[in-house]
Amino acid sequence: MSTVVQLPAGKALTVRAAADVFLDPLGNPNTVRNYGIGVGKTAEQLGETRPLASVADDEIGEVLELLWGTVAVNTWNARRAGVQSWLGWCAERAYEGPTVPAWAKRLAVPDSEPPPARRWPLTG
Repeated sequence: MSTVVQLPAGKALTVRAAADVFLDPLGNPNTVRNYGIGVGKTAEQLGETRPLASVADDEIGEVLELLWGTVAVNTWNARRAGVQSWLGWCAERAYEGPTVPAWAKRLAVPDSEPPPARRWPLTG
């Protein structure tokens, strides 16, 4: 069952309130779990009670590196994407806050080249 999150007046949110209003309507348990890891741990590390607007872009990158800088490429990309989606969602709704800095890039997956096209034998 969803919980209703009361938003403060205006467009200022704490880091935790911003995370909650983003995660609450997602619905799909797998999406909530996967996004919840990245967004939740990032919110904890930033300080849940501070205003989202007080967080600098570089702080987001530093937290991503601190939490997931040594994990597998797919994990880095998933956590980064979740945080980027959260912050983009906030920006679309005019909640003032940071973005994922350009230097905290999505990483290329090793051996991610698509396999060569195969020509299957035709049977007649």
